[in-house]
Amino acid sequence: MSYEKLQEIKNIYKQNHKFFDGLIFGGPLPYFYLEQEIQKSSKPVVFLDISEKDFYKHLFNISQQYKELDFSRVYIDFLWGKEQALELEALLPNEKPIYTLKQEIDFKNERQYEEVLEKHFKLWREGIVDLSITRTANIVETMKKQGLNVYYLGISKDSIKEKIEELITKVEYYRIKDNQIVVGYLESPTVNNLLENELLHVSIHKELLEFCTQSGFQLGIQKYNQTFEIITSYGVLQELTNHFHYCRIIRFLKEHLSFDVNIGWGIGITVGQALKHAKMAHREAKSYMESCAFVIDENEISMGPFGFEEECETGNSFYNWKNFEKLSKEKNISVSHLQKVFTVTTRLKTTEITSNEAAEALGLSVRSANRLLNEFVEKDLAKVEQRKQNSLQGRPVKVYTIHFPPNGSA
Repeated sequence: MSYEKLQEIKNIYKQNHKFFDGLIFGGPLPYFYLEQEIQKSSKPVVFLDISEKDFYKHLFNISQQYKELDFSRVYIDFLWGKEQALELEALLPNEKPIYTLKQEIDFKNERQYEEVLEKHFKLWREGIVDLSITRTANIVETMKKQGLNVYYLGISKDSIKEKIEELITKVEYYRIKDNQIVVGYLESPTVNNLLENELLHVSIHKELLEFCTQSGFQLGIQKYNQTFEIITSYGVLQELTNHFHYCRIIRFLKEHLSFDVNIGWGIGITVGQALKHAKMAHREAKSYMESCAFVIDENEISMGPFGFEEECETGNSFYNWKNFEKLSKEKNISVSHLQKVFTVTTRLKTTEITSNEAAEALGLSVRSANRLLNEFVEKDLAKVEQRKQNSLQGRPVKVYTIHFPPNGSA
């Protein structure tokens, strides 16, 4: 599938990725551009790149074709960043400068090819290069038509074969992963009236079946007294959650039911393990005031909450997994601890909490809750102050004011 401009790649990918097991890009530029656009591919992807072996072969070929060539008068457009340029300049006599992309590439720039071509033209107009070396096939013919001396660095058959083998390995892994067992677990609300209980249960079952009909997802739904189990696979779960960004079923149920429903998704090697993890995830989801879903994988790593909005308004009102993960790396604090404290602030509807309140909300000892909150103070995610209680004889109590940065960025 060929293209001329970078912005065409996104549509090509969207229209075709479902029909293939994997994709190979002709170079790093389209690969990284698409990565910026879609964040994560639902299929394994690799890109062709010049190996050291290929590079040395081309350099030898260039040195044979252009025996009197001064490499300080060559423009190489596929090396970017100062470090790579300095490595080459160190090999030239008298430390002459070499023309490469000194700045890092902005992979969001849709005019990347056009700007690379303009740079070549500019250097030739100024008379400071005798040869252009490029990895960008799209601009070669245009340069030749303008009479410029251009050398295209192609990929060898051996390198292409290696990339195909790498892609096949990734496809096989994805297939194993995609078929991993997943169980979804949810409960219908409990009320005192038996008839109303049954009606709530029936309404959830009806909407789950309707979701399958409308969405086209083939989900196994097991109905029990007050609970439901949804049997599916890891690959389907990725689609249901848009790679763990939001939950389509939660959104559908929110639109069609008059009450909140939470879902726990469990991934496991066996159905039993997946169900165990699903119940654990459901407990976490239930601790939130809004309808949401959690996922716990085979290693008991928790992900969530996933809401029902495709573009979550994060802030302090609703964090998603990516926010927690980003903040965890920046502050060197576990995702689990971040989620626990966020759970407390969500359930109590306040950012000001005490150790006793945190302990009660999370089912921890007061000492454990105190350690957790003090960690937030150390990481500049909370401030603590002593406040007097209403009673004149009561001792001052520590109140922690929690601050979650907008969008998970510290």
